[in-house]
Amino acid sequence: MAFYECVLLIKSNLSDEEIASVLAKFQTLVVSREGTVHHVQKMGKRRLSYELKKERRAEYVVFFIEFQKSEDIAEFDRQARLDERIIKTMVVRKNKLVLPSSEGTGEEKSEHARPVREGEAV
Repeated sequence: MAFYECVLLIKSNLSDEEIASVLAKFQTLVVSREGTVHHVQKMGKRRLSYELKKERRAEYVVFFIEFQKSEDIAEFDRQARLDERIIKTMVVRKNKLVLPSSEGTGEEKSEHARPVREGEAV
């Protein structure tokens, strides 16, 4: 089992319904390949530091997913690159699942990590 963070840059001129359909497409892709979507983080529209495919702004979305086989994440990445509504993708493999905190404190909560005992070195 492997954990992945997948960043998708979606065209900013799409409506909220179209963005939701893009996200639903990739969530069903993960589930159909027997993967698990642990969290989808919408980071909002942001200005790009340089122009990509004639776009200056993009909607940033991060998928926190888990797959059993490496060919499943390859198919996820291939489908993302083929979709014309997506400007750019980035897939990072993680050793353990690290989800963003819901409080916005900057801390991240870790799943599948061993708890640290009092007095123990980190």
